Amino acid sequence: MDRREALAKATITTSDATAGLLDPEQGRAFIKALKENTSLSGRIRQEIRTSSSGEINKLATGSRIIRSATENADDGYRVGATFDTVEYSTRKIRLPWEITEDVFHENIEGEGLEADLTGEMTTQFALDLEDLEINGDTTSGNAFIQINDGILKLVADENVSGRNIDGSTINSGVWSDAHMFESVQAMPNVHRNRPGLTWIMSPARKIQWWESIVDLSNASGEALLLGQSQLQQTPLGIPILEVPSMPDTTVLLANPRNFVRVISWQVRKRRVTGATDAELAALDKRFYVFFIKTDVIVEEFDAVVRVHTLDAV
Repeated sequence: MDRREALAKATITTSDATAGLLDPEQGRAFIKALKENTSLSGRIRQEIRTSSSGEINKLATGSRIIRSATENADDGYRVGATFDTVEYSTRKIRLPWEITEDVFHENIEGEGLEADLTGEMTTQFALDLEDLEINGDTTSGNAFIQINDGILKLVADENVSGRNIDGSTINSGVWSDAHMFESVQAMPNVHRNRPGLTWIMSPARKIQWWESIVDLSNASGEALLLGQSQLQQTPLGIPILEVPSMPDTTVLLANPRNFVRVISWQVRKRRVTGATDAELAALDKRFYVFFIKTDVIVEEFDAVVRVHTLDAV
């Protein structure tokens, strides 16, 4: 059973269990940990909302908005601003786990082990959440993936003209500089030179890119092997962000802050022991579960280029 299936595993009913909402400080610490324990999620925007569904405002001022000025005169010109919105709808997700009382008795840390386990589970929760935010697909038959639509599905469904590139038609599907040039050219000028533009790819895809440089058998390949070349980190002057949850067959060109994680401020942490649950008492176990309501949205689809159907590494 992999971790995606384990996340969806049936859990013991906790209707009679002692539980509660984390206080604000604990809630903030938990949400902060979710960002810090991941690569892409640590770079995307995060919005906290009290409502399970609603809208995120986008402020736009347009371009070429400045005008000439004449001393002691006002021509009445004023700049306008538009406030577009992106809808969100958070989904409730959970991470349950069990542990026997024997572990606490036989471990040198004793009861202190509980804090360590909670920290480890929080880290795994963050990794799974990032996986879902990237690969989620409500049409999937996988119990984990179908929880919500992720960034790749959202971008594919929006299908902005020219921003979804079939990588199999370029260099026989093998990731190359040709894919990079095609991606940069597909990005609108208004977004192309803004700070934050990033190649988002799997670690295996990045290694394959390095190999292609070395295979050129020139000074660039030698410099890369010696760690003396920025080519390894910034092809075409754009930094690479390695994201373990990204599929090898897809690469994104985008500013990570164009993706927004929305969290309903309702982080719940439940802990049940044999003192309140007969079944757990019979098994001499403790049961824990985290709940959170979250969604991921793309603010500007026009500012994302997706290269798909690349050859597997």
